[in-house]
Amino acid sequence: MSSVIGLARNGLAAFLSWWLAELTGLVPRQLRRVARRDRNQVVLLLNQQETLVVERAGERARVVGSVAADRPDRAAQLGALLQRTRRRRQPVTICLSGDLGLRKIVNLPLAARDDLDQLLRFEMDRLTPFRADEVHFAHRIVDTDLQDRRITVELVVAPRAMVDQALETARMVGVVPARLELVGAQGDAPEPLDLLPHRPADRAGQRRLVRALMLLALLLTIVAVAIPLERQRSKLADLNDRIAASRAEAEKSSVLREQLDLLTQTGYFLLTEKARRPMATDVLAELTRLVPDEAYLSQLVLQESRVELYGSAATASDLIGLLDQSPLFRAPQFRSPVTQDVDDDEERFHLSVELAAEGG
Repeated sequence: MSSVIGLARNGLAAFLSWWLAELTGLVPRQLRRVARRDRNQVVLLLNQQETLVVERAGERARVVGSVAADRPDRAAQLGALLQRTRRRRQPVTICLSGDLGLRKIVNLPLAARDDLDQLLRFEMDRLTPFRADEVHFAHRIVDTDLQDRRITVELVVAPRAMVDQALETARMVGVVPARLELVGAQGDAPEPLDLLPHRPADRAGQRRLVRALMLLALLLTIVAVAIPLERQRSKLADLNDRIAASRAEAEKSSVLREQLDLLTQTGYFLLTEKARRPMATDVLAELTRLVPDEAYLSQLVLQESRVELYGSAATASDLIGLLDQSPLFRAPQFRSPVTQDVDDDEERFHLSVELAAEGG
């Protein structure tokens, strides 16, 4: 797990370094020069004979004074010269003269870019006259050839003894250097490389920065994933609302269609019934036409498809023949035996006839 975290930290640090370098490369050279001219700093320039105190403002430099390297009161003299500068408001840079270090351009395979610091440390005795434990070094990639898969690296080296002596000088005069550079080692680069060894506090700060950046990257990843999901959830909720509204409308339409079908069927039924059976007025009119005046009807029952007649006539059997001639009636028949009335000498009858379909 720790190796995975280490790889993630190294990858993030490499990405940030590349990103900042790319942003710096987008700034025009003239603007970068103006930015450097605006930087004010105090410089301690060390060589084998003396130490110079220089106050620099942009591209202008003013030599405040110098102290010989073998002077007994060297620390006191350097402190007095620093008091003559505005160093409390300016960063202090230690510069080693060019003869105290080495600058070299190295051509390496592109694959070395992933672990360049470790590779240079391992190859230090082959690339320089020193072993890795004898020097402080800094490097940067100045060119990348993707076609040949090669990189060009600027390597700046200073002996560890010289760097320790410079840091001891800074400690004696009570300053904490912001940078440690090799004079004349920057070539065409926009800024010299920093040879200042990393202090534990700096490493702790870098670790905190890496952790903060990793946390920020994690939060951005979560946000980048959550926003599309939230949009999809909102769209899904909207679609569900639309589907529910459409379903309600469809159910309402289905109910209305069922009601319409029922009304239509009822209307067809009434029309069918009307066409199938003659109207009661037609039945009465036809009976009035067929039954002779001598016959007498005491009761008439009009059912769904049949008519029953109760009454008396001189000859009840004649009614059967009369009713059978009508297109509205069919199958006339007596429902009970015909009886003779002794008082008026007429036959009493109870007959029925079926109703034919209209026009049948």
